Amino acid sequence: MTNIGFKYYHGTSTLFLDSIKKTGLGGTNPNIDFKNLEVLRFLYRQAENHLLDNSDYLKVRSTTQAMSQQGIVDLIQQNGERQRCYFRHDGIYIALSIMRAIVYANQNKYGSEIVGRCVFLYNLLKAKIGDFKIPKDINLFGIDKLAGLLLEPIIIEVSNVNDYDLGKEDGKTAKEALVFLRNILPQLTEKERFEFKQYCNFELLKPVPIENLKFYKLFTTGIPGQKNFDYELTEI
Repeated sequence: MTNIGFKYYHGTSTLFLDSIKKTGLGGTNPNIDFKNLEVLRFLYRQAENHLLDNSDYLKVRSTTQAMSQQGIVDLIQQNGERQRCYFRHDGIYIALSIMRAIVYANQNKYGSEIVGRCVFLYNLLKAKIGDFKIPKDINLFGIDKLAGLLLEPIIIEVSNVNDYDLGKEDGKTAKEALVFLRNILPQLTEKERFEFKQYCNFELLKPVPIENLKFYKLFTTGIPGQKNFDYELTEI
């Protein structure tokens, strides 16, 4: 049984639009195929050597370490609550909630946590070390050339994905979770469905072809999570 009743969403930026149109969503993983994760690990090591006196780096030090190690970090929020963050970038993930994808695309200028953090660290290191360079053998994506690009957030609507072509974030198959979702969602209120879907994210186990994708430019106002936040989607 396929999940034709479900549509999924992926937030990214126009930086990746041409590649996705050529190879489908998940056909290329820049973190692995273009060694962006290796670049992040290199930049993290350099930051530990040169930026421990930099307040901007120290703000992201713990998440950068967890991101480079593909691990877990606990963050303390302004209200004192502890938030646990899991970092896995070895696959391409899609969300059952369009709002989850919208918030991600809105908050990640480059459409990728890894790329965004790489550009941020590169700029800090370049400011500290004038002749700083990323080794050519890992800088396949041209991280040093991305800072000046004018990029726009996009949302990709994904349809006709077979249950067995999805995995859960904990590494298990998604089939059982999706069967549960089909049973439980009709019983929930609209508010409960919205909140429940925020935690429904899946890894693509095979690429989704272009004919099952719709692309939208995203325009937002206000701050995500607050009453003044609003968005508009325009199909590309």
